[in-house]
Amino acid sequence: MSRFLVLLPSLFPLFMVSVVRGRDEPLSPEKYQSQIRAGFSTNWFKTEKPMEKYSEQNIKDVHKKGFIVNVNNPISPKEYQAKIRAGFSTNWFKSKPPLKKYSEQNIIDVHEKGFSNLRLRCRADLYSYNFSTVEFKRFLGSLTTVVDDCLKHDVIPIISWIHHHAEAYATEKDRVAYVGWWTSVARQLKDRDYRLSFNLFTELGIDTCKEEGKSCDKSLRRRTDKYNEWTKNVTKAIRGTGGNNTKRILILGSPGKTAKDLPKIDPEIYKNDRYMMVEWHLYASGPNKVKDSQKYWSGDGKSGGRANVKEAISYATSFSNKTGLLTYLGAWMPHDNANGSITETEAIKFARFFVKELRKENIPWSLNVLDNYYDTKKSKWRTETQVIEGQQLKMAKILNNIRKEMPKAIY
Repeated sequence: MSRFLVLLPSLFPLFMVSVVRGRDEPLSPEKYQSQIRAGFSTNWFKTEKPMEKYSEQNIKDVHKKGFIVNVNNPISPKEYQAKIRAGFSTNWFKSKPPLKKYSEQNIIDVHEKGFSNLRLRCRADLYSYNFSTVEFKRFLGSLTTVVDDCLKHDVIPIISWIHHHAEAYATEKDRVAYVGWWTSVARQLKDRDYRLSFNLFTELGIDTCKEEGKSCDKSLRRRTDKYNEWTKNVTKAIRGTGGNNTKRILILGSPGKTAKDLPKIDPEIYKNDRYMMVEWHLYASGPNKVKDSQKYWSGDGKSGGRANVKEAISYATSFSNKTGLLTYLGAWMPHDNANGSITETEAIKFARFFVKELRKENIPWSLNVLDNYYDTKKSKWRTETQVIEGQQLKMAKILNNIRKEMPKAIY
């Protein structure tokens, strides 16, 4: 069944959904056909008094049913949660040049597979702190290309920032550069429609200081005061770039990594801003078989793994219930990417349970990482058996099982 046009039996109407594009430019009939999608025929203007049975609430109710998304109007966090749904983290902007393994077909294939978002993780450390260089401007151009392709094919682009050294040492120079990076990105994309969002941190890492044998006491993860200062500064700067950025969804990062750390966020950051969410994650490198670990999983999970999953998610739901700030899970793997301790069967059982539990709480997510399932250079879904840390895994089989538990798409 086509995802773009659904023809129901003759007793039912023809449904079409309309998704407005992010740029003001002429649409070809072919492109317009793909944007119309599914909606309803109406009778308001088939009578002498067209407004007699009409109210704006009619449009809102149709929208809530998933038939209309006007992306040129601000999107609420609740609507955005439903729109993000399920997708992948990506690696295009974690190397130079960023688009060497990219083509627009990647986005088309992700959409046709039923996924709704791509987390565009961007390594800021690949560039200097001078954001006026030709090299950085090329990065902005490449980022714009991918964002526009995502919007064109109705895949939610979520841009996130990475700079492991800056996260670990968090100097004043790093803070200024962090705000400068986001200001440059936000200004470049300020007129893109509201499906685009900015995820302010990918993860607050401390591996760099550990590997260099230095203290991590000044890191953003250890110094929540610095995290809050950086976040206050950058949200103000992004909002100040104007355009759609004044009401664009900004996704805060967890001050630690997990949802358990979310209460450390200063409420002053989000209490007067209706267009904020927060990202957290726990299984970015997958579950493992380390006893008493938060990520422990074995067999079908009944020996403690399922309880771990429920506990991790409970911190997120509890935080949202108390603050009203909705969450998004930015990275997770179904297999043990570090030690290969999880078999394919266990990965499937974990994945199906995890996705089902997230679905119960309406928490959207991005799988880590697209390249495990899809060859971006060849624009082809991977079907071969992969050996990851000594474990043979058929990722296509795992992905098919994940798709069975995914929340249904809302257009």
